[in-house]
Amino acid sequence: MGILTNKKHFLHEHLTFIESAGIDGKDGGFNKFLTDLGISNKGENWEIDHSSVDWNKSEKHYQFFFDYENNESEIMDWLKKSELSKSEFLYTWLDCNDPIVKVKTTDFIQNWNEFYIASVEGMILTTTDGKNYMEFTDDWKYHLNSNFEIKPNTKKIKTGYNNAYK
Repeated sequence: MGILTNKKHFLHEHLTFIESAGIDGKDGGFNKFLTDLGISNKGENWEIDHSSVDWNKSEKHYQFFFDYENNESEIMDWLKKSELSKSEFLYTWLDCNDPIVKVKTTDFIQNWNEFYIASVEGMILTTTDGKNYMEFTDDWKYHLNSNFEIKPNTKKIKTGYNNAYK
């Protein structure tokens, strides 16, 4: 039973809105959905960072380590001040048993860590127009990648994914 249909799932405590996009995410459905929004995601960086998004093809790329003690409030504050907060809704795919879902951006920002926990294997979120997108990796590096600045004064990764700043 997936998150969408299981009303007892812990994530529902943090949601004011969740809706199916009517598209199954498995069997390449989410990849096609992202591609249709203009987000390259062939997994060229999978071996480096367990990243599905091809960040080397993104015009902008920001990255930082997100899994540190007491990070919830700090990252929530950064998200509130980011470009992402200007969008009313986000699309994501949280569970292989669920379709792609649409959630309120404010719900995600307030509860980003719960969303990450619910996703199990990393998570990609995008605005409904595909203009802004982000990816939490599911490996030991715990990178939060985005095509917009989240952490203040984060330097843009300029010359490809392999040249990430320290």
